[in-house]
This record gives sequence, structure tokens and C-alpha cells, in this order.
Amino acid sequence: MRNSSIAHLLLFILLCYLFFILLQPSSKTSVLSINKRWIIYNGFCIRPYLHAGSDVTIRLLNNLSDPNDFHLTSIPRDDPQAFEDDLTVLTHSSASALDEVYLSKLLANWRGPISLAVSLHGSFNEKYVRQKIEATLRLLHNENDASRFAVHILLKRNRENTCEESELQLQEVKRPSKKDIFYATYPINTVRNVARLFSSSRYIAFADSDYLFSSGFYEKILAILRGYVPVGSTNALLYRIFEVEEKDSRSRNHQMTKEDLRALIAVNKARVFHEKHWPQGHTVPRLTGWLTAPESERPGLFDLNISLKHRPFWEFQFTGLRDIPLFDENFPYRVDNNLELRWEVCRAGYRLLPIEDLFVYHTLSKDDKGKDSNKRKDAIKRKNYGRTVKVKKALKERMDEFYPNTKSECPE
Repeated sequence: MRNSSIAHLLLFILLCYLFFILLQPSSKTSVLSINKRWIIYNGFCIRPYLHAGSDVTIRLLNNLSDPNDFHLTSIPRDDPQAFEDDLTVLTHSSASALDEVYLSKLLANWRGPISLAVSLHGSFNEKYVRQKIEATLRLLHNENDASRFAVHILLKRNRENTCEESELQLQEVKRPSKKDIFYATYPINTVRNVARLFSSSRYIAFADSDYLFSSGFYEKILAILRGYVPVGSTNALLYRIFEVEEKDSRSRNHQMTKEDLRALIAVNKARVFHEKHWPQGHTVPRLTGWLTAPESERPGLFDLNISLKHRPFWEFQFTGLRDIPLFDENFPYRVDNNLELRWEVCRAGYRLLPIEDLFVYHTLSKDDKGKDSNKRKDAIKRKNYGRTVKVKKALKERMDEFYPNTKSECPE
């Protein structure tokens, strides 16, 4: 009888231990897949959280087991006060352009949340995206780098088909050659808005998937945001963008300081982004003063008054509250799809506050030297140009209606 009691006691202790272990948070990066669950928006089928790290906050999905599609008529303009006091990088890609090397560098470089939206097309389907994400995770030296990484997919919905049927059609399309990879139909601004929709922080920043940020960028700029961009304000922080030779960034483990940047500029291994063939798009005044000012552990604002009136082509880099205007989804790829948001930010009365020390950059290999090596993209720009005339007119009319008092302060 006594032996039986001891056995029961030991079994009870073992069960309690196992239960305790199961309750502990896993140090591994979890992968969440929401199968048979689509959000239908603006002619697209969206499956959020194809991948979600262990620290990702899931939103807009109250019942993950609900098999029914959810119809979203418009993307909500959120109240930043209701969101986490954090900063998310929003990035995007077509499925065919996903690059595990670039993505793994971004994940290791950015210390905060990342929301990536991916547009499926042709036979570049969900399976292909999963494989690319898995390849990205395998390249990470620290698995915790992906703990705040979320991936969402979207595909064009055929009006006659369900989302499930539209997805199946992708799998039946023959894989195109590289020459046939689409660009003209890439719904870039819809993809960008989807990345924002499934983020969960008060502050947001936009980035291409091959951006890298200067050393300590996340922690330092979040402190500046908390001090100068309170909820309810129309302030936004402006930072500079450069291009740096890949080997020089890699030798610094892709953790560039302003001192590193200054040294590389001096020997022509770094420069303002697109400085040679599109300087009006990315040049910020007083570069020398900004570069030579002592670097600080707690950077603040840089003394520079910003006027946008005579800078209609400036694709300035900025971060702010999540209630800044959405991207206009009517703009096609490669034709003013970056500029239109900047125009509206100006018309909406935002004040750009330049910051010290911090910057973002692209890396360059020896053969591109800052030039757009993909001539096909320039051909697509010419192809899409005609579509933009009516779209720009509609945007101007909308801005005149909603922001009549700022017309004289912003580009025509």
C-alpha cells in the first residue's frame, strides 16, 4: 500500500513538472499559420501572419479558427493611443523579389518589430514564400532576431472565385522566366498598406526590404519619437539615406555609425542615395554640418528648417505616428508611388523634424555603383506613366478638398 502511495506521489510530481514546462514561454521563434482564413480587401485576398515570431502581437483576427472570409471595406485610421508604445518597420516585396540574404540582414540589423507584406503572382505562391522565409531564418545567427517578425501575403482575387480558388489558380500557372517576372502590375501601395494594417505599434517607419539602419537606430529614434512626436501631434522625424559599398558595411557587421559613414564618404565608398542620377529625390541640406557634428549616445534634433514648397520630387525618409495618411493605392508601380504620400504629408500639415546622427542606407556591390541595374523597371515606368495622369488629378482634388489651407505651402 505504501509503495503504491509513493508511486502515485511520484507520478503526481512528474505531471506537475511537465505542466510547468509546458507553461514556460518558448525561446524558439514560433511559426503561426492561419489556414483557410482570408481577409478580402479592395479586390485582394489577404492572409495575415503567414509567419509570426513569438513576440508578434496579432490583431484584427478575433477568432483564428473561424473558417469564413472577413470582408474589410477600408483600412481603418487607427488611434495611436490604443497601440503599443513601439516602432515597427513596414516593408514589402513581390514574391519573386524575396531575397533571403537581404531579409536576414534586415532582421539582424533592426532591433524592433518588422511587418512584411508579400504580393503573390504567377506560380510564386504561398509555398514559395514559406520556403523563402524558412531560408531567411536559417541564415540568422541569433534566432531571437526573428521573434518580432511578421509576414503577410496577398493575391489578386478573381471576382468569380473565392480566395481559396484564386490561390489554387496560382499553383496552376507555369513558372515564368526571369525576363517575364512582373513589375508593371505590382500593387506596391496596397502591399505597403497591408504591412501597416497588421502592425501593432504606435509609431511606424517605411523601408524597402534591402534597407539597413545605422547602429542603435531603433533604440535611439524611439526615444526621440517619445519626446517630440506625442499622440495627437503632426510632427514627424526626418532622417537621411545613403548608399554604402557592401563589403564595407559587412566588415562592420552592418552596424554603421556616423563616424564610419563619414570615413567612407571621404574615400568615395559611400554617398547620398542616388546622388548621381536623382539628387533631387534624396538630398537633405547641410550634409557637411550634419556629418561633422559630434556623434551622441542620445541624439536629438538637428538645426535645420525644412520647407517642401520647392521640393516636389523629394522622397524624404521619415517616421511618425501610425495615423499619418495611407498610401494612395491608385498609383501604379514606379510612377510617383513614393512621392504621393510625401505630397499628402505636406498638405496634411505635418512638420518634419530633422534628427542628428541616425540614418538609413542601401548596400552596393561593385557593379552597380548606385545605378538602377534593372533597366526593365525603367521600361515599366514608361509603360505605367499614362495611368498616372488621372490618378494625380484625383489626388490633387482630394487634397484640395481635405486640406485647403496648406495649398500655398506645398508643391503643386
